[in-house]
Amino acid sequence: MIALILSSVLALASPEPSPACHGGDISVTDMRINVVKGSTRTATADRLLITGNFTNVGTASQEPHTLQHAELLRGGVVVGSQPLPALAQNVTYPLQFRIFRDTSERTDPIALTVRYVLDGPKRANRNNCTLTNDSMSKTF
Repeated sequence: MIALILSSVLALASPEPSPACHGGDISVTDMRINVVKGSTRTATADRLLITGNFTNVGTASQEPHTLQHAELLRGGVVVGSQPLPALAQNVTYPLQFRIFRDTSERTDPIALTVRYVLDGPKRANRNNCTLTNDSMSKTF
């Protein structure tokens, strides 16, 4: 009996999922790293290839000529930037960033963030209606 009452109270207290926003919604849907090792003998650094996917998971396409870009951050500092085209609904756009690290840092973890930035503040709700899925952080 008590379990039935508690489950009823919990069901009433659970918030309903918020309705989907109407418009484009750019989401970082994937982030990976590929390391091309340099040589300690020739003092060449490791190349880190970071790939990411941006997908419009919203209910509509973005407006044409939307000004936007993707950024790669390392330790909170932007180390790479690439423009993004306007995306139609359910379209994925792949990105690739390349950074370097000294071979002596190979055993150190590297924390990276890929984030979406809408450059034109006009019509933000139409081109990116929520900020909840605009970045992804991973430690490799």
